[in-house]
Amino acid sequence: MKNLLLILALSLVNNLFSQITYVDNFDGVYPYPIGSTSGNYNIDLNNDQQNDVKLTLQYSSGGPVTYCGGSSSNAFIFVYFSGILNTIGQNKVNGPSQNLILGIDCTNDTLNAFDLWNNANSLYQCLPNQAFCYTMGIGTHKQGFRLILTNPANGALGYKYGYIDYTITSSSDIVIHGWYYENTFNVPIVANSLLDYPYDGNCIYYDTITTNVTVYDTITTNVTIYDTITTNITTYDTLLVSVTDTLFINTSLGLPAPNNTNTIQVYPNPANDHITIDNGNFALMSNYTLKIENSLGQQVFSSLVNQQQFYVDLNGWSGNGVYFLKLINPQNNIVTIRKIVLQ
Repeated sequence: MKNLLLILALSLVNNLFSQITYVDNFDGVYPYPIGSTSGNYNIDLNNDQQNDVKLTLQYSSGGPVTYCGGSSSNAFIFVYFSGILNTIGQNKVNGPSQNLILGIDCTNDTLNAFDLWNNANSLYQCLPNQAFCYTMGIGTHKQGFRLILTNPANGALGYKYGYIDYTITSSSDIVIHGWYYENTFNVPIVANSLLDYPYDGNCIYYDTITTNVTVYDTITTNVTIYDTITTNITTYDTLLVSVTDTLFINTSLGLPAPNNTNTIQVYPNPANDHITIDNGNFALMSNYTLKIENSLGQQVFSSLVNQQQFYVDLNGWSGNGVYFLKLINPQNNIVTIRKIVLQ
């Protein structure tokens, strides 16, 4: 009888989480703009080849402007999330009506149709090389978003609500840990009661780290996964597992379907004496470049993506710490930045 009650209780818990999709962004780092460099990073939240939300770290010149309680400058920086108008419709973020005023932190929010939905949500603003002027604050936050999608059940447009887990660092970088959204159309989603980062409950996981599963991979613990892509996982217990993860970089190449994406894998991460970079179908990435820099911006590796694998000896790097891998397209734009840890 006790076993039966336990199974019933676990079934109720799993049903609570069954409608949530979680996507791991592997602590992607989006750096503070240096000099006159701006960063615009498009995010496909639900993996349907449609960009949904954009993160902008913008260096703006012009002026002079009076800013931050009387400070005067001819340039300033503002950072914000914004909803993208794609072929389906206009996505929205939970934020104020203007991107030059401080936005909304959704950490303790319940998102639904009655929330405040606009095109942009400001995270912070500052004069170059000076302290924050208006800011959410250093630390972790949640950015709410509303996706407009076609409901396959009736062909009508509807909304899916979700959150992006991100951190503002003391050096003004933005780190996106991941995001999650309600799979059911037009249903509210609660920030804290359904999911907290990191998460190991019953959800769809774009990751190879799982608990209590049989894994046909280099990671093993009691779940069934036939691929490194994701699956629904039912957790019957709590088990803490120490793993060495693989860093995945999924890149949209702007090519006609179906060959419009490529996945680069970097392992192990964290690393000790070497890493392997597997470039996947590298022929699709002609004239793309991989660069790795240390926390001081010094380059420790650079190469065109022109072969299947790179074996990188870390003994010549500048010591333990965090390094940043940058993927750069043929137009010399940074496609993505990811974190590698040397320990």
